[in-house]
Amino acid sequence: MSQATGPDPGSAKGSGLSSSLGFMGGVGLFFDGARIARQPGLARYAWLPALLSLTIIVAGLALAFGYTNEFSSYLVAQLPAWLDFLHLILVPLIYLLGVLIGAWLFGFLAVIIASPFLGYLSIEVETARFDTAPQHDPSFLHGVISALGRELRKLGYYLPRLLVVLVLSLIPLLNVAAPLLWFLFGAWTLAVQFCDYPTENRGLPFRDTLALLKRNRAAALGFGSCATLAMAIPILNFLMIPVAVAGGTLLHHRIRAQTLPRAG
Repeated sequence: MSQATGPDPGSAKGSGLSSSLGFMGGVGLFFDGARIARQPGLARYAWLPALLSLTIIVAGLALAFGYTNEFSSYLVAQLPAWLDFLHLILVPLIYLLGVLIGAWLFGFLAVIIASPFLGYLSIEVETARFDTAPQHDPSFLHGVISALGRELRKLGYYLPRLLVVLVLSLIPLLNVAAPLLWFLFGAWTLAVQFCDYPTENRGLPFRDTLALLKRNRAAALGFGSCATLAMAIPILNFLMIPVAVAGGTLLHHRIRAQTLPRAG
């Protein structure tokens, strides 16, 4: 594959690979993933996980909407008569937060459930962009079982940190920073999630993905911030999942390339 003459945030080759990508480098790789995911040859690997994700997200949002409706009715009923006017502010705000949180949460769940198919998409992205990729597992069933086991290990990593953020969000004064903490937590976990597919496809342990991203936390958070914002867009977030897989695959290659010796 010929080497690009200009700067390419998604390429594993090029000048300056020993320097840090930076936050904006991670952002650029997310959008580079969006360009790659639109290629006709990759569409067939993207539509199935996207359709599966859409089903999960729609069902989840319907469930979240029902609970949000009950919660808003209960909260408004607790208001004293002289504060009745607040329901005009509280109800739309509760619905907005419920939809945004539900979209992110069920979008993340969709990623976990669709992970066996997303691993194949990552392989095709590597093949299209780098002309080399790990081979498909000959047994689809084995691949599904392995992917689900991998997701359980990731949940073992995510949940303790989720509890820490949740506890900090309930502590007076510290909870002022809760929105930022939740956003950073979402950015980091999604960077880990979408950059892990190339590692998993090579049969390497999950800790290798964590070590890789810790080498360039700024780029990981830049990429993860875009993924977090995209996942919070109701309904349309299912289209962002293949994009994030493609971008995460590029980010994986770019950070890994920084640690390799320069040619020539």
